[in-house]
Amino acid sequence: MKVFTTDKIRNVVILGHGSAGKTTLAEAMAYLGGLTSRLGKIEDKNTVSDFTKEEQKRGISIHTSVIPIEWEGYKLNILDTPGYFDFIGEVEEAMAVADGAIIVVSGKSGIEAGTEKAWELCEKYHLPRMIFVTDMDIDSVSYRKTIEDLTALYSKKIAPFNMPIRENGKLVGYVNVIQKKGFVWTGKEVTPCDVPDYSEEYLEQYHDTLMEAVAETSEEFMERYFAGEEFSEAEIRAAARLSIQDGTIVPVEMGSGLTTQGVYTLMDDIVKYMPSAESRKVSGINVKTSEIFEANFDVLKPKTAFVFKTVVDPFIGRYSLIKVRSGVFKTDDLVYDASSDNEFKIGKLYVMQGNRTAEVPELHAGDLGALAKLSVVKTGDTLSTKSTPVTYPKMDIPQPYTYLPRIRPSRRSTTPQTASP
Repeated sequence: MKVFTTDKIRNVVILGHGSAGKTTLAEAMAYLGGLTSRLGKIEDKNTVSDFTKEEQKRGISIHTSVIPIEWEGYKLNILDTPGYFDFIGEVEEAMAVADGAIIVVSGKSGIEAGTEKAWELCEKYHLPRMIFVTDMDIDSVSYRKTIEDLTALYSKKIAPFNMPIRENGKLVGYVNVIQKKGFVWTGKEVTPCDVPDYSEEYLEQYHDTLMEAVAETSEEFMERYFAGEEFSEAEIRAAARLSIQDGTIVPVEMGSGLTTQGVYTLMDDIVKYMPSAESRKVSGINVKTSEIFEANFDVLKPKTAFVFKTVVDPFIGRYSLIKVRSGVFKTDDLVYDASSDNEFKIGKLYVMQGNRTAEVPELHAGDLGALAKLSVVKTGDTLSTKSTPVTYPKMDIPQPYTYLPRIRPSRRSTTPQTASP
């Protein structure tokens, strides 16, 4: 995989209720981005992200997987997370390194407990978010009902960016709310078409909602809005980007992960509207001077990286997954772990692709990568240099209600020991 600079990287976590379609969406994105040559399916046990035997057996995600996708000159680091609350620790690991989120809502099931939990997590981590309504290839699914339910929960923040076009019960295209134009899918391409009569009323409603949000971004726009002036498409998109990133609006898009419909547009809009890491702030402590180290994903500052996850797999081995928070990490760099007071050479750099790895020569600030066979490094550690030793705060991992503690067997008895938490 190529090396990407900070401004060309988008770290996006996929959230939502269990079985809402997160892994299917991630698979569609991997396929469209050329990471895979065929579209995997959960029932066929061949998706990029659900690769462990337990995940394939149960048909659900248990671990967070990282899927880097090259898209139009950008790198999308997609973090596919479990939806069931039993594995919330895996979700918290992904949230600690994400810069934006896609909340997946099944149009068939509607808003569920996992949908609301995903929104709460985005609020907690101050993440800009988009909503993708999937299962739209099912004729009985009502997009309008989903929008109404979302609006009832989150008020005017909800801003539909597109609407479905159906012919003979099949999803064939979409209406672009910004442009107020219709498009029909022809493979990966789209062909302009007329906006259906049944969409006109709600198109005006959704467009007005978006225009109100655009007007609120500046006094000049507000004056123009009340004067009845139209905004150009470039002005709308620029204002929408600002509103999305500060959380004023949450765009809603729709499609189907199974058929990849709408996913192409979603990936384009991730690039357009989701922030790169350089727009976010992050700081740690210089343990030598006890001063605050403002990393802020600045490529010119001393190198630091946060270990957000450790993967131990019998087939691929042990990998420490990192997010570079400042500087540039290169192959064979000498790094320092203040938690264990160890200095060592990191060897090769990798990016994870589900259960596969791809070697890269360097990782820039904001990027996600992996280091192999670092037995002394643990999840939550910080890698830096001995001249500028830095530590970042640990992640907020929930305390389990029940767990199996590690107990050394007694020398006097071989009877298994048990304990309550």
